[in-house]
Amino acid sequence: MTETKLAPTKANLMKAKAQLDLINEGYDILDKKRKALISQYNAKIDQRNELNDIVNSSIKDVKKAIKKASATIGEDKLKSIALSVPLDNSISLINRKFMQTKIYEISFEEKKLDLSYSLSLTNSLFDLALISLNELKSKVYKLAELDTTINNLDKEIKKTSKKVNSLEKVQIPNYNKTIKSISSQIEEKEREEFSKTKMIKDRKVDNK
Repeated sequence: MTETKLAPTKANLMKAKAQLDLINEGYDILDKKRKALISQYNAKIDQRNELNDIVNSSIKDVKKAIKKASATIGEDKLKSIALSVPLDNSISLINRKFMQTKIYEISFEEKKLDLSYSLSLTNSLFDLALISLNELKSKVYKLAELDTTINNLDKEIKKTSKKVNSLEKVQIPNYNKTIKSISSQIEEKEREEFSKTKMIKDRKVDNK
């Protein structure tokens, strides 16, 4: 560890102590930020894991429903009808900040399905598959939102932890060592000055 080199003066001692106070204050702020980020990260992970299980289960149900619909109306007809279903253009991305970290929210209008196909071309199994798929959509959007936020929080946690570790392992010990060194040298000089002064006084007394 490299010690900060300062001349052993009282002015520099005060300067080093003031700098250490600022570093300690910065450390406390960053450490609180790191803990808040980790807490938010863990909360989002729990939400993501819970939702991920729901989505995986829903995907299996949707696949079964589509498979049944395909078996009854034919795969080619199913693909043709699927192309007629309008795209959802209501999706928008909103971002806000938490501890200087982007937290994304996916906004969209949850609409009831409008029939864009002829009922004579389909059956109830196709309708059920489409309804299941539409219900799954909002869950997938939320999952994407959580994954993006988790990724951003992870990056910010690593960046903040690096700064905290630098302060804790390098800068704070460095300044503590510098303050101790300057204090020791000042005390040594004061002892030397006291000894010299005492010697001079003693000589004066002896010469009387």
